[in-house]
Amino acid sequence: MINLNNKVMKPKALLAQLSMVIIIVGILLSNLSVKAQKRDHMKKKILFVVTSHNQKGNTGQETGFYLSEVAHPWDILVDAGYDIDFVSPKGGKAPIDGFDLNDPINKKFWENGSYRHKIENTLMPAEVSTGNYIAIHYAGGHGAMWDFADNSALSSIAAKIYESGGVVSAVCHGPAGLVNIKLSNGKYLVDGKKVNAFTNEEEIAVKLDQVVPFLLESKLIERGAKFEKSELWQSHVAVDQRLVTGQNPQSAKAVGEAVATQLKYQETVSVLTRYDVEKNNQQLFRNVLSNYVKYANVQKSNIMAEAYFEEENPTVLWTIERWTSKTEFDKIGKGDEFKKLTLFAKKHLKQPAKKIYVKDLEPLSKEEWHRKANTNDRPITIMLFVESKPGTENNFKEVYHAVMPQFRSEPGVINYQLSEFEDDSTKFVTYEKFRDENAFQYHLKFPPILPVLEYLNTSIKKQPFQAGLHRLVAFPSQTKK
Repeated sequence: MINLNNKVMKPKALLAQLSMVIIIVGILLSNLSVKAQKRDHMKKKILFVVTSHNQKGNTGQETGFYLSEVAHPWDILVDAGYDIDFVSPKGGKAPIDGFDLNDPINKKFWENGSYRHKIENTLMPAEVSTGNYIAIHYAGGHGAMWDFADNSALSSIAAKIYESGGVVSAVCHGPAGLVNIKLSNGKYLVDGKKVNAFTNEEEIAVKLDQVVPFLLESKLIERGAKFEKSELWQSHVAVDQRLVTGQNPQSAKAVGEAVATQLKYQETVSVLTRYDVEKNNQQLFRNVLSNYVKYANVQKSNIMAEAYFEEENPTVLWTIERWTSKTEFDKIGKGDEFKKLTLFAKKHLKQPAKKIYVKDLEPLSKEEWHRKANTNDRPITIMLFVESKPGTENNFKEVYHAVMPQFRSEPGVINYQLSEFEDDSTKFVTYEKFRDENAFQYHLKFPPILPVLEYLNTSIKKQPFQAGLHRLVAFPSQTKK
């Protein structure tokens, strides 16, 4: 028997009380589990925007959302595991154009009872909770030209999803919904980004250039977009900084695929780990790290894994890893190789290992990460850690984004990446791999680097900014798939 508050409880009473506690704990855990499942489910939701407008100006011709521009992206994204909701400017049943059920994907969508109900009962903008969605897609159809651009509620929803790290996509006339989206920095979403949409030539070809309220290509260019296009009715998709846009109905499937790829990048776990090793155990620890990296590189869920020591301080070791998702990364953490590494770290480090979780701002594919040096190369890797002055971090990202394609196209560059700390948006790290020292020196004199150097010299907290530069030497025999 147990004494509680100076009272002696009988065994039966104690057992009953313990049973009640177990039941309550079970209920609480169950509720937490349900909430976690709901939260995970919400993270997998995408919002499709369709028009409520059903007339092409004064022509008497009916219009609406173009069925294939909903169905084809829908097919790709649902197959990838995402749930889709629909919103329209007015809510309710959305009018349809391009109703072709000879297209098997259109037929598949139209005969899906759940999604047929959603498209006939679309949400109103006021009913949308932006936190539920990781992406928003604007479907086309000529109706979008009349009720997308000036709908401030929809623009606000898209801006919030984008600035929360989500993806924004649009196809054909759907980019009409993008022309007035402004971000918190006051700039238009499309400003400075590669964008695609129904072209002026295509509008002329369908004889509606004098009917639509504005020419979409011209308006996007006016908003600062870098407009891309192909010939009439050719599939063309532009992807830039989580903005995906397609030219016409022929581009709808490719838009869905590009969105799925961008969302896949969003799930990637990128982690840098620093180990300060005792000098006497330096070689032993390198061997353990090498074995771990070799093990990581043959795992299906691994995107890249490398091990280094610092050139100027060889007792400082690094692993650089990217995994397809947190779930997969957690699985590796339970494996024998990681456990062995953890055990060694506890015994032979001067201080606990430091993990830095980062978010890649210019994602690379697994194949791009695994580009190899040539036989005669003597590759070097540079990491530059910097902390921007508060309020200038977006400028930093914009400067780098403008020059990143040029950096990556340098003949001496193997890989180049800019990443932001997950827990601090003012902190960044670059990963720069060059074929040899001459390639690195060429990069430092490459004209496009000038605006980057200007920013680094004026807007980084700690000067000189070179204090955050680490020259890394790769461990030998790091095998890759």
